[in-house]
Order: sequence, then structure tokens, then C-alpha cells
Amino acid sequence: MINICYVVDAPYVGGAEHYVRRVALALDRCVFAPSLVVRAGSDDIADWASEMRTLGIPVRAVPMSLPFRPMHAVGLLRALSAVSPHIVHVNMPGPYDGQMGIACTLARMAGAVAVVTTEHLPMVEFLWKRALVKRFAYRFVDRVLTVCEANVPFLTGRQRVDIRRIEVVPNGVREDFGTIPVQRDAVRARYGLAPETPIVVFVGSIERRKGLDRVIRALARLDAESWQLVVVGTGPDRADCESLAEQLGIGGRTTFTGTLSGDEVEQLLVASDVLTLPSTMEGMPYVILEAMAARTAVVASRVAGIPEVVVHRETGLLIDPADDDALFRSIGELLRDDTLRRNMAESGRKRFEERFTLQHQVDTISAIYMSLVGVRMEGKWVR
Repeated sequence: MINICYVVDAPYVGGAEHYVRRVALALDRCVFAPSLVVRAGSDDIADWASEMRTLGIPVRAVPMSLPFRPMHAVGLLRALSAVSPHIVHVNMPGPYDGQMGIACTLARMAGAVAVVTTEHLPMVEFLWKRALVKRFAYRFVDRVLTVCEANVPFLTGRQRVDIRRIEVVPNGVREDFGTIPVQRDAVRARYGLAPETPIVVFVGSIERRKGLDRVIRALARLDAESWQLVVVGTGPDRADCESLAEQLGIGGRTTFTGTLSGDEVEQLLVASDVLTLPSTMEGMPYVILEAMAARTAVVASRVAGIPEVVVHRETGLLIDPADDDALFRSIGELLRDDTLRRNMAESGRKRFEERFTLQHQVDTISAIYMSLVGVRMEGKWVR
């Protein structure tokens, strides 16, 4: 059995934490024994950790404020040592998360055979003091996984990662996502939505870089069209976006659901018509993969890994992140053209099945794990 310990130091649950959850739960339990070490002190992470425990993943919570609280290294080292890890996999939502890579050094001290990181958003600005800490710590890293090809130049150029240690492994969503029987009218009624009106959905953290305010402004310009907007998620800019919708006279056509469960998001995507995500910074957003799996047409920004997923005018529409007119035109085009919308939705599902399933992602990561610990299959596991 290969012990895989995931380190999660985020104070809240985001896309990077969903990545850990999906991969850890999908590993072959006859081969791998996954566990988690998480940052203590956050209710959001505590709830997430509790859910992981109920799903059979052991979790240890320890304070993590390195390098500012040096004694926290002791607790983290003890937590890592307690699971006798073969591989420690450190989650890096941004380049200076994962305690700036210090967890990688501690992983070696805990006896790990190999250390793996996943870099989600390496394009965050360069901070030289933190970069020096990370550069030293990354001497102990065997493989740096990243979710899209667009991230590689930032890793090699800005973060100085040796390209020979980088592996691009796209995100994945379970194969049956979006295929569940859904009564569209019933799902819509649950959120007070009209049965036949086209639904535009936004799913994600409500913060400036995600662009919800721009979606609201674009839809306000489409006031003569038939549509309703559903916003799933929460974040620091939620109140401002709610106020903006009221100010522009579309508050009655906009529904803020707050945070929903994974099953609820899946049902809503299946019952919706257009997903829009005009972000200024992303890696490879799960929600776009989920929308494609659910046969929901996509309007998204041409940034980072999104063009590696969405083929413009084939599986969705891509816009420049600062082009508000293009966002307005693209949403309007899909709302008015049912045939185009359906064709893109079907093409999106096909592309998802070919390239972005969770099984493909986990098979690739599992092969990397096995190569690092010198394990291969020839009728039995050998070391």
C-alpha cells in the first residue's frame, strides 16, 4: 500500500481544495491509502475536513502560519510523520501557498520517498523574499504538476522550476456528471425560475477577478431579451453585485443562491442554458468542465487554461477578459440562437468525454506516483 498524504494550507475551500478532494477520493484504495493534513482554525476548512473524514479519508488539522510562526513547523512535521508517507503531495493554489513550499522540506524530514506539488495559479505576481524561500524548498520536490500548458512558462520563467520536473495533468470531472435524470421544471421551480426562460448561470467565488459584475452589466444591456440569471456561490463582492443588479433594474431577474452542494450545482447546470465565466485569472476551472459535461453552452475568458478546454465557436465562445462588448454580444448570441447553443453544448460534452474525465486525470497522477516510488504492475505490486 502506498501512503499518499495531501497538504492543504488554505484558510478556505476553493477550486484547489476541490482538486484534492476529487483526486484523493478517486484513487484506487487497493493500491493507495490517502490522508490529509489541513490548516486548523477555519470553519470552512473544518467543515470540508469533516466531510472528508466521513468519506473515509483520515484528516489531521494543525496550525500553519509558516514561516511567520516557526514553531508551527513542529506540529506539521509531527502530523506528516504520523502517517508514514511514501509521497507527500502539497497543494499550491498560488505560488506562495503550501507555506511557500516549506511543507515540501518537512515532508522529506518526515521520511517521504517523494514529494509532489500541484501548481494551480503560478501567474500570481513575483515576490522575491517569498520566492527565495520557495526556491530553496523546491529542491526537495520531485514532480511539479500543473493543470494546463499555459502555466508552464510561469513555472519555468517566474518560479524557476526545472522543466524536467513539470508534468501537465488537466483537471477532470467524473464521467457520469450531467447525465443524471433531471426534471428541468422542478429544478427551476426550486429557485423560482420560469420553466421556458433561458437561464444564464454563474458558479464561483464572487470576487472581482471572476467578473460577475461584468456579467450583470452585460445582461442589463440585454433587457429586451428573455433570460434569468442564477448566481451560485459567495464571496467578498456578493453584496456589491446584488446592489448592482438592483441599481441596473434586473434584481427581479437575478437569483443569488449562496453556496450549493455538488449535487445541487450539477442539477442546476443541467437545467441551465449558458454558463458564463469572464475571469481575468484562472487555471483550469472545474465549473467549465462541469458545464461541458452537463451540455451547457459556455461563454468564458480567453485566459490561461480555458482555451485549452473551450474551442471557440465549437464548444463555446471565448472573449478577451477586458472586452465588455464581446461579453454582451456573446451572451446575447447564445440566448437568441437555440441551434447554436445546442450544437455547442453537444460538442462540449464530446470534448469533455475525450479529454477531461476524472478517470483520465487520476490514471495519469497514479502513474506518476508509482513511477516516483519505483512501483510497477506485473501481476503484483513490487518495489
